[in-house]
Amino acid sequence: MIVHELGRMMRRAENVVARLKEQMEFLRTSLCGFYAGDFAESVRIATVLRVLAHESGMSKPLLKQAKPNGLELPILEHVGERDGQDAIFSFAVSVRLGPTLAPAVDLGSSHHTVSSVGAWWNRAVFTFQSRVGTQLVYRRKQVVLILANKEGGAHVDPNEDPDYERLLTDLPLSFADYGVPVETPDLARFLTAQSGVQMLDCLKRNFFPDAEVPAKWEFGVAPPVAQHMDEISLTERLVAPAFPIGEIRVTKRD
Repeated sequence: MIVHELGRMMRRAENVVARLKEQMEFLRTSLCGFYAGDFAESVRIATVLRVLAHESGMSKPLLKQAKPNGLELPILEHVGERDGQDAIFSFAVSVRLGPTLAPAVDLGSSHHTVSSVGAWWNRAVFTFQSRVGTQLVYRRKQVVLILANKEGGAHVDPNEDPDYERLLTDLPLSFADYGVPVETPDLARFLTAQSGVQMLDCLKRNFFPDAEVPAKWEFGVAPPVAQHMDEISLTERLVAPAFPIGEIRVTKRD
């Protein structure tokens, strides 16, 4: 009886590892497609991230099925350079600014640090004010789950999420390259792909050390003159009570 139970547990563990490997390959394939220019792959990336990290009710994330401390596993992320000031807006998305705004992630950047999956999943990634002055804060899991559950990853919801719609329409940033306006893309999809890069590296680190996983992912070829940025934020500074000014921080890579 004990031998039979042990055998069942071993088969169960092997099945979980096999499913984990499948999800890793799904993630790798979608990331290759995304950084080749098929940005719609972001919804597939979101679905994989939901399977791996999202815990709700009776739903147990695959990482916790693989290891009881699955949400405590180390993962690389960019957490920003906070100094106690509340951001008026902040976008923790790695991009390349040139004639176009392109996704470009380098996990070797000095601005990345080791976190835990649980903290990474719940990290605030977008903060900005809507047109009516409401402060909106989006956590990583909110952005990812909207793409997975509402935007076509696993389901399409005909009723748009009003806050997510503001994220697309109320963006307070306008970009320009040497004075030429650059169209602001769907940064939520860029963020989701960046999260997929970080998760792919996490799976390699914690489960599949022999897997070939690049540290750099970038759309297209960088032009001779381009800026790589990992975060853009604006905080309010009070020089004197009557004279508030804003300070913009653009975190560039080394």
